[in-house]
Amino acid sequence: MIDLKPYRLKISNINTIQDSKFTYRTKTWSKLNPEVKHLIQDFENKDITREDVIKSYNQYYNNSRDYLRAFLLTMVWGFADTGYGTHRTNNYISSEANLKAIKEAIDAVKQNDLKKAFNTLKKIKGLGVSYITKILYFATRGANHIHYALIYDIRVASALVQLTSPKEVFDIVTISPSNKYPDYVKYNAMLHSLAEKYQLQAESIEMFLFEQKFD
Repeated sequence: MIDLKPYRLKISNINTIQDSKFTYRTKTWSKLNPEVKHLIQDFENKDITREDVIKSYNQYYNNSRDYLRAFLLTMVWGFADTGYGTHRTNNYISSEANLKAIKEAIDAVKQNDLKKAFNTLKKIKGLGVSYITKILYFATRGANHIHYALIYDIRVASALVQLTSPKEVFDIVTISPSNKYPDYVKYNAMLHSLAEKYQLQAESIEMFLFEQKFD
């Protein structure tokens, strides 16, 4: 098990849902599909926090608002100013099959069927585990699941190894997160177990791992 005792205070001070945010810059996202751009126009050139994205899923589940709004906010929050986010997002929503898969996955989360949601999203070409788990994190938080899913990307995977391996080993390996659902279940269970052990928020541990500020 990972020893978080040296970092407990630092992690407890992380305000994950407010501090983890990115700006939706319309210049960067100017080529976003015009047929859907209006769904998130209220965030144009404004910060999008985790709380904002969680709220969008909660609104969909409770008020039948457009599921695509929640998906788009997830993508903008995730890609931020990378430059290629617009192209990839447009590809994800480019077909009826993909749109159906996105809605089915988000609806499956509401029914607490995370396995179905995970495997349905995997059918979308180019959508890797990093963004699949972003959707599952925000959706499970929006559905008010106690043991919500967590984001699992290459930085988090790298941090897990960094905290548990000698530096001379860590420095010579390449690390990627597993894209297998059973492994994702283990990852979620591990972080929630750590959260319970150290009396922390699981999402704060995930953000701590992502930031890799271990000094």
